[in-house]
Amino acid sequence: MRYTISLTLRMLSDWHIGAGTGQHGRLSRQVLRDENRLPFVPAKSLNGVWRDGCEIAARALDGKGGDRRVWHDWVDYLFGYQPAFPGAEAAAAPVRSAGHPRPAALRYLGPLRVPGGLGPAVARNRRLVDAATFVKPGVAHDPVTGAAREDMLRFDEMARGGMTLEGTAELSDELSEEQLGCARALLWAGARLVEGIGAKRRRGSGRCRLDLGGAGLPPSVGDLERWTADPVPPPEPEQPPGPDSAERYVADGGWEGAVLHMTLETPLLAHDRTVGNLVQGRDHAPGWMLLGPVLRRLDSPAAAAAARCGDLVVTPATPQVDGLPGRPVPHVFERDKDKKDVYLNRAVEGVPKGRAFKRVRNGYVGGAAHVTVETPGFVLRMHNTIEDTSQRPTQALGGVYAYEALASGTVLAAEVRVRRGILDAGWWEKLSGQWRLGRSRKDDYGLISVTAEPLDRTDETVPDEAAPVVSGDRLRVWLLSDVLVRDAWLAPSDDPADFARLLERAFAAAGADGVELEPVLREPGRIPTRYEIARTDSWHRGWRLPRPALLGFAAGGCLTFEVGKGRVGADVLAAVEQSGIGERRGEGFGRIRINDPLVTGGVPPGTGGDQAPSDPSETPRPARLLLSSADPGHAGARLIETAAWRTEIWRLAEERAAHPGKVLGPLVELSATRLNALRRLFDHLDEEPARLGARITALTRRWNAPQATAAIRALLIERDVWETLGFTDQAELVLTAEGLDVLRRDLRADALRSLLTACLAAHTRSEAHPEAHPEAHPEEART
Repeated sequence: MRYTISLTLRMLSDWHIGAGTGQHGRLSRQVLRDENRLPFVPAKSLNGVWRDGCEIAARALDGKGGDRRVWHDWVDYLFGYQPAFPGAEAAAAPVRSAGHPRPAALRYLGPLRVPGGLGPAVARNRRLVDAATFVKPGVAHDPVTGAAREDMLRFDEMARGGMTLEGTAELSDELSEEQLGCARALLWAGARLVEGIGAKRRRGSGRCRLDLGGAGLPPSVGDLERWTADPVPPPEPEQPPGPDSAERYVADGGWEGAVLHMTLETPLLAHDRTVGNLVQGRDHAPGWMLLGPVLRRLDSPAAAAAARCGDLVVTPATPQVDGLPGRPVPHVFERDKDKKDVYLNRAVEGVPKGRAFKRVRNGYVGGAAHVTVETPGFVLRMHNTIEDTSQRPTQALGGVYAYEALASGTVLAAEVRVRRGILDAGWWEKLSGQWRLGRSRKDDYGLISVTAEPLDRTDETVPDEAAPVVSGDRLRVWLLSDVLVRDAWLAPSDDPADFARLLERAFAAAGADGVELEPVLREPGRIPTRYEIARTDSWHRGWRLPRPALLGFAAGGCLTFEVGKGRVGADVLAAVEQSGIGERRGEGFGRIRINDPLVTGGVPPGTGGDQAPSDPSETPRPARLLLSSADPGHAGARLIETAAWRTEIWRLAEERAAHPGKVLGPLVELSATRLNALRRLFDHLDEEPARLGARITALTRRWNAPQATAAIRALLIERDVWETLGFTDQAELVLTAEGLDVLRRDLRADALRSLLTACLAAHTRSEAHPEAHPEAHPEEART
């Protein structure tokens, strides 16, 4: 059972955690937003400042014990460490005794977000979303003259202070009670030292307070004294596991399996390649990423032994299409440039005259009834590594970098297949739960909810029985995953002839001896074979070492062979499809489909592309969500709705100021001095009507203008300011159940003040320059 820590981050001032982007001509830097378009604090940002606080606390605590470094070891255990690399010695942490990186024991269940139902309630209204932030101007100053520099004006988007963000972290269950007490003490002390987060936190922005909750948190004075007086060291780093038993477990024959439905709670970064400072992720989770978690949850020597010899296979987790695991789009597919739902299978079809088609390189398809190529969504997030001395991102420590990851909410599906008789009944039930996959899975990425269910034999993901193939027939192979092939010298190969020999050996092992295959590379007007080469660079987490790069045929490739000799029965085809071919089949490599209807015939029409766009007015709007005072997001909702009302009041006041006479009425006949005297009442607009009326009478006693006095009383007391202002859609900018009545009462004085200020200023300008405001003086303008 893991130890859970609740995190509450109270923002005491306006703050900015940037997305690394801006809006040309409007914003220099934008705030990072979540799927509800609200600002949030990434776990990476909190992890950095929290670690700094824990390191300060560790230096103070270790100082009491002389040369001991127990508390620094706890910092390394909780937050992980990476050995210094060349060029980073000056900025690196103290030298570690181990030569390998150590993963962090403290893990976050996603970023820190606004709590309760505030996120969904705000997302429905763009004006409420905009009210959560504001634009702050700034300028750079010359250090010599002290004056503003030329062309250095900037506009930064800031999130409003007063918000409360919540998140959750957890610790490993390997800690004893004494060790858990030390971890709690250090984490609590570090949290007390977190005073700012985000950009410009040393200049007043990002002031915050981090509160921890959970069993034993916050710790009592007695607990702190007990754990800090005689701390126990953290657990030692895990040793690389040795090879397990090579025993081969006898199977009963045939296959059984389970389907894993995987919902991404946070973005998933399955590393594909690194280009400069951009880390690009794959559009799926490869099987080699899933095999380790599957074996750990099965916790069976039989499963590990079966995976080594290909009797246990974990397929890649691909996006679902039509409720089924998606299959990589065949590389022989091309799409019409004008009609997006028209496809060609270039392996069997030629290009019609007068039409232009483009190759389809990405995406996944479902069944053969129709073709719908779907591509999962990605998110691009900027991060940085702060150097302790300069407190800025430096190239020596990685500097600024970006992650391109699968978006949260994406649903992936994978299969786990094992030969019958190897595992106990109901083995697939152990696979359900919460997983962590991919890079940076300790904080903002890789949190996945997995639901496992037994594989239905009627499911389309299970190969249908195909017709036997005899001499002279064509064999079309569709690669559902990367396939690793070696040539006669045992080097990685991308030659279709070597692929043919590998397929012949697979047929022979399944019971079809003597089959000879000849690659078909060209045909007039067609492309029978089209494939690409894939490279896989991975890391062995258990050994803490890089693994060899793997080169092979990329998923989606299509190869055509002619059977020169022999016969391949339907049972042999099914057996080869189930077990796969080539190396590392247990990790999801080598999955193929033979003579699938999608690659052997013409492409059926798709379902999307040229459909008429729907009328936005016909789309039903989501129901308005009003938060009660018991909702955790109630305080934040009050902050946002108040800011939204103030913004709308200012906008409507400027709009009414275009015709100040309609608001002021007979007051426009007063002199400028008397009109400006109305500003004395601005500080008393929230008083009782009787008292405010007495102030109006006292102000106008010497004017000898009863009509003006009555007009002022009507404007400030009798008339409904919201009607005068034209604020008719008030309910649309309300988030709380009591918000409408509270805002109308609390902001009435502000609304009057804003309206009168705008109208008085506009009237004064029109009196001073009537030629510039002909709408206010139509007679003078005509003259």
